[in-house]
Amino acid sequence: MSLSARRVFFDAGMFVGALNRLDPRFAEAQPLVAAAMQGNILAGTSVGVLSEVYAALTWVGAKPPLSPQDAAEGVRRLVETPSAISVISDGVEAALLHLRMADRLGLTARRIHDARHAATALVNEVTHVYTYDPSDWSYFVQYGITIAGPPSTLANLAGSRSGG
Repeated sequence: MSLSARRVFFDAGMFVGALNRLDPRFAEAQPLVAAAMQGNILAGTSVGVLSEVYAALTWVGAKPPLSPQDAAEGVRRLVETPSAISVISDGVEAALLHLRMADRLGLTARRIHDARHAATALVNEVTHVYTYDPSDWSYFVQYGITIAGPPSTLANLAGSRSGG
């Protein structure tokens, strides 16, 4: 399914922040994710991102770490009906694009996952991303990715551009 350019791609931090009341991003992320689940923000994500969310929630260093059952239930609720958040496909086209980007940009280790997320968004015609990790996504601006939110990320980006 091709998503229109007006949709946004939600990165893992959006969901982790929304699912953990102790996360410092909770106050901002939770209403944004809730709006996406209700269809008020047209959002999509990928299986890879959902796997990262599960991993972050169950990691021994998480505060607090969730049980596999609780983490699976939380991630499932993000995308299962009645949620309006789309899970977009990565497929062969995204696999090849993410490898071309990794090769061209000289990406190694965990950066390959960032390329996979960006390629998945791009092949599904989604160019705007909500992320708490703009440095991860900045590699892909040259491919048409725009960091569009959340507001705290945009404020931090504006502050770093103005030198303040």
